[in-house]
Amino acid sequence: MPERGRGEETSDPTPDGGVVGGVSAASPGDSTAEATETGTETATDTERVSVPLPRPEIVLRIARREARLTTRRGWAVALTVVFAAFGLLLAMFSGSSVAPTGYEPVVASYVELATYLVPLAALALGHGAIVGAAERGRLGVVLTLPVSRAEAAIGLFAGRAVVLAASVVLGFGVPGLLLLREFGLAGWPTFAWFLLATVAVAVALLGLGVAISAVAPSSTVALAGALLVWAWFALVHDLLALGVLAALDGAGAFVAVAVAANPVSTYRLLALAPTDAGGAGLAAALDGSGLSVGLLVAVLLGWVAVAVGVAAVALRSKRI
Repeated sequence: MPERGRGEETSDPTPDGGVVGGVSAASPGDSTAEATETGTETATDTERVSVPLPRPEIVLRIARREARLTTRRGWAVALTVVFAAFGLLLAMFSGSSVAPTGYEPVVASYVELATYLVPLAALALGHGAIVGAAERGRLGVVLTLPVSRAEAAIGLFAGRAVVLAASVVLGFGVPGLLLLREFGLAGWPTFAWFLLATVAVAVALLGLGVAISAVAPSSTVALAGALLVWAWFALVHDLLALGVLAALDGAGAFVAVAVAANPVSTYRLLALAPTDAGGAGLAAALDGSGLSVGLLVAVLLGWVAVAVGVAAVALRSKRI
């Protein structure tokens, strides 16, 4: 019989995992290695997809640090003085012939003041929370610690929210003491409700400012974006909504959407809910909209959650 050539292929099975019918036979060791590699890839993919939840203790530490730094930079004193100065002007002249008298008229005047002043202050405080800290190198120091970027974003927001809320309560609370002395305790719950609603809208607009700060490439762009957002919510939105409402000849569903789309409009209606001074503008068409005080509170909380979520996601992809 002719001998097989040395380089000629064979189809005989070989014990060492040779060639069987032109196909390589896999050994048990190869199968084990392949399974191990597949399991490693699956574990790696799982680690990439999983997003750890923010740790409350880490967020609280970052918030405390941010609150101290914000207070040292003078934001707390400056905002408190501004709010108190404008509030005192209304409270001191509340007994004159040209000023509102009683809790409800004074609160209505405070709401109109806070509609423009508080969102502007909140956006000014929030626009540099992330991009400003990144430019000064302070955010880079925080991120070198064992914290996630989501925890950093939430902590920065929470620290400034505490400072802003304290400034609102102290700034408008001092004039409230004068109202308490002049008008007594009868209408104090109305003023307390105004304070709570003002804190809520301040925190909501602060969240928008922090979100802008996380998205903007520089502090200048963040400041411009904050001013545009303030102009839209405080000046433009309601005018356009009233124009559309007049063209539609009244539509409760549209009014509900228009109010929910603007945290400042939501605040105005929420703060004036205990009074009889909320029957103008969009509030006059709210009867068939289905909006209630609970829904208005939920809308402001939703604005806070969305804004902070956007800030956390944007910070994860931001180069520091």
